[in-house]
Amino acid sequence: MIDSCPHLSPASQDVQSSMRPRLCVIEKGPSGYGFNLHSEKSRPGQYVRAVDQDSPAQTAGLLQKDRIIEVNGVSVEGKQHSQVVSLIRSGGEQTSLLVVDPDTDLYFKRCRVTPSKEHLTGPLPEPLTNGDMEEKANGKVAEKAEPKVSVSPSPSNASSNASLSTPPTSTPPPEVCDAPPSGEIPALSMSLAQAKELAHQKRSQKRAPPMDWSKKNELFSNL
Repeated sequence: MIDSCPHLSPASQDVQSSMRPRLCVIEKGPSGYGFNLHSEKSRPGQYVRAVDQDSPAQTAGLLQKDRIIEVNGVSVEGKQHSQVVSLIRSGGEQTSLLVVDPDTDLYFKRCRVTPSKEHLTGPLPEPLTNGDMEEKANGKVAEKAEPKVSVSPSPSNASSNASLSTPPTSTPPPEVCDAPPSGEIPALSMSLAQAKELAHQKRSQKRAPPMDWSKKNELFSNL
């Protein structure tokens, strides 16, 4: 038998093998599936807040604090709470949930990999080491720094840019050419009523939209 992770100790392999997502197939009972779905605006994701005792959800192996990854084979990453609830209810008398517990969720986040059904039995990703993260960070820095080092303007270019930005001395500045012949300032020719109306329009444009106080920081759904 070939070891899929020869560089890991047996203890490390045991820990890694336990970091797998779980597929919970729940049959709907008389009172529903028997769990509460919870989401927070400050933390992305849909979480199981509670599981009813002796409910179909408990029988299927759903646990409190599980994070839902897929519903009926559809990824819920980036979906709104109401969309996930609709997906669960669209299954009819049965729903299939791919979930991860907090430890498994943290493990996959360290690997920078989204859990999927392939990870139920297939090979698991490996967490990035500090060295790998530093190499990637240094590589990004080098890529960004390289154009700054390679692009160095020559004296001729600098002088040409300076000459293009300097107007000829024989041409009068635009302000002098565009100045009203009578010395009248256009803003002063505006009537008092027009000035008040203009100021009112500017204040109206800068006003922030009204706050919707009906929105809460947390959403709950009993399923």
